[in-house]
Amino acid sequence: MANKIFGPHKQRTRAHVIADLSVHHVEGFILEEGHTVQRFGSDYGYDLMLWTFDEHGYVEPDDAYLQLKAAETLHAIGSDYVFDLDVRDYNLWMRDKAPVFLILFDASRKRAYWLAVQQYFWEDAARQPKKGAKTVRIRISNRQVVNRRAIAKMRDIKWKARGWHVGDKP
Repeated sequence: MANKIFGPHKQRTRAHVIADLSVHHVEGFILEEGHTVQRFGSDYGYDLMLWTFDEHGYVEPDDAYLQLKAAETLHAIGSDYVFDLDVRDYNLWMRDKAPVFLILFDASRKRAYWLAVQQYFWEDAARQPKKGAKTVRIRISNRQVVNRRAIAKMRDIKWKARGWHVGDKP
């Protein structure tokens, strides 16, 4: 019996594939570093919630949020990757007390680059969006590679957001 075609239906696109690859790539480093992530089913500005654990395997207080943006290739200017961030995400992330990390994933190179969002904008007021802007351009150095050291740095930033240092007793 021949297969009957029922008309248009859902299709998995390359964009879907590279979005999943970006999560897989980042999760691997998080797991290798001894931490976990929670994936969000709906995307309202965050893709992953990072939970960290101490050297004895005990969960640490608070969390951090990660937003991943995947592309076949990233747009570079000099030694930086640039991304035009929706100002609505900026407004959400800058009000959040938990650290927010933006991760750009380059599918063709299978590499990702990260940015501590709040810190980035606090360090230089000129980076903040202009009144009425719909986007704000961010720049991530090509040296900000997501790897195990980057995950350890994110953990440190999470602790410092509370005014503590890794190893302090809450």
